[in-house]
Amino acid sequence: MTQWRVVVIGVGLAACTELLVYLMTGQFTLVGGVTGSALAGYVVGTDPADGAWHGLLSGVVWGSLLMPLSILLTFLNETPILFPFQYLLPFFETSGELTTAIMLALSLPNVASGALGSVARRDAEGTWFDPKMAEVEAVEEA
Repeated sequence: MTQWRVVVIGVGLAACTELLVYLMTGQFTLVGGVTGSALAGYVVGTDPADGAWHGLLSGVVWGSLLMPLSILLTFLNETPILFPFQYLLPFFETSGELTTAIMLALSLPNVASGALGSVARRDAEGTWFDPKMAEVEAVEEA
């Protein structure tokens, strides 16, 4: 089940991070979304699947806010689009290829960082392969 407060926390960090990066460099990057997704994964718990899901949602919500703003500023200020794509643009032949590349670049890193955020929250004993912890979680869920 989606915990929307976690998604809002991730989007909040993404907005703050991206604002700092924009003020320092004058460009939008993928850094804000990735850090927000990692925080969302960390906050949601120790399950990497939950972390990946909440990381993806944080990235999608942040991307829904960032992309129109980025496009608007690109036309108004004649600034380049998202950081890595200004250098990759000559390699794309159609707008479909560019759209696919942008969507993959905006979603896959967020899923990975959300899962890594959840893994980072695990305790030092290493509950990943610990059968005792799996039994405890199964009993608690029932």
